[in-house]
Amino acid sequence: MMRSKLLIIFFLLAIGVNAQCWQKISAGNHFTAAIKSDGTLWTWGDHQYGQLGIGPVTSDVGVPVQVGTDNDWSFVFAGWYSVFAIKNNGTLWAWGQNTYGKLGDGTTSQRNTPVQIGTDSDWQSISSNINCTMGIKTNGSLWAWGGNMSGQLGDGTYVNRPSPVRIGTANDWVSVSVGSSHSIARRANNTLWTWGVGLNGQLGLGTTMFVNTPTQVGTGTDWAFATAGEQHGVAIKTNGTLWTWGYNAQGQLGDNTTTNKTAPIPIGTDTDWLKVQANNHNLAIKTNGSVWGWGLNTSYQLGDGTITNRVAPFQISGVTGIQNATAGLSFSFVQDGTTSTWGFGNNSDGMLGDGTYIQKTIPSALFNCTGLNVTENNLSSLKIFPNPSSGLFTIQSEGESIQSVWVYDVLGKQLVAQNIFGNHANFDLAEKSPGIYLIKIQFENKGIETRKLVIR
Repeated sequence: MMRSKLLIIFFLLAIGVNAQCWQKISAGNHFTAAIKSDGTLWTWGDHQYGQLGIGPVTSDVGVPVQVGTDNDWSFVFAGWYSVFAIKNNGTLWAWGQNTYGKLGDGTTSQRNTPVQIGTDSDWQSISSNINCTMGIKTNGSLWAWGGNMSGQLGDGTYVNRPSPVRIGTANDWVSVSVGSSHSIARRANNTLWTWGVGLNGQLGLGTTMFVNTPTQVGTGTDWAFATAGEQHGVAIKTNGTLWTWGYNAQGQLGDNTTTNKTAPIPIGTDTDWLKVQANNHNLAIKTNGSVWGWGLNTSYQLGDGTITNRVAPFQISGVTGIQNATAGLSFSFVQDGTTSTWGFGNNSDGMLGDGTYIQKTIPSALFNCTGLNVTENNLSSLKIFPNPSSGLFTIQSEGESIQSVWVYDVLGKQLVAQNIFGNHANFDLAEKSPGIYLIKIQFENKGIETRKLVIR
């Protein structure tokens, strides 16, 4: 009952928001954080550690809810029950679980609303996981904070750090990705570096040793992209080839085995890999916009309609033109060139954000980038009545004939597409939940209006 009440409350809080595109979406551990095209920040899913950033709410939230009112967010990363976000002015903010000081605010206190981390205004990107966090500043310097019992901060010690400390003196770091207790980073000269726990070969150094300072993987200067899974690594070279290493019990490496590898190995012979995101499963995008998955699949997070682990990359069907992907703990999102968003996998805490708690076995369109803008009273002869309604309503034009009507929910998901070719039409949405819906009407002269409909 608590869950359903909160869902209704947050749905009603969000109903005044026009459907917009998600510019950046990040899947964490049973929750999601995202930034809209207008610079506002939103979260949904599990909230047990305050990771939604919406105050002292203890239950999960199954639809996106805005974090504060600011509209100047430029970067967000959802990690292990924690969120890190950067504003346009380069300031860093964090909230959620604060184990070992991984939020970086100098404490180990849990935060349920955003707190600023220091006063610096030159943060560029952040990656975090179970107990530690890494960040890169605009000057290319590398910083770390949080738990360090296995040397995962890379500062040469095993001392926990509740505030950011600089790692080395290099100013050419371009990316960093944090696994459960190891990190993978890339420098501007396309060299690859790792540190932390190497027990399952996840450092790619040919051993299973622990390393507490950044150590170069091989001598190659042709690494174009790299990311850390929970206990493995995935990278792409400048020639478009795919490489993996580390833990492989569920096929995370994609080499058709379940054997760990302590050094990078090539996966297949394709040369058109573009980018990849990893957790316990992997989502990789090719230059043609196709998306491929492999690894753990116990919650349908690979989107193939099964719960069978995959030991080699396979193309995920039903989505094309994909440009971005994010792999949560047991769920996934992919986005196309318009940032329309599909989700699949576990949804037990509402982390897919569609207002249900039903898992998706294959990619499901959750947020369509419609670009809708409400145009109330632009055409005085257009009427929608009754409004508010029970879901039974009529659209009537006393002037130009209507050609087509589309109905969207407030998140931009298309619910109805109907051709009219007349001056009026009746609709039945009585089965839909109470809230605000957006109705897009196209007239014979190709003019378009979008109106609000309230269902109560």
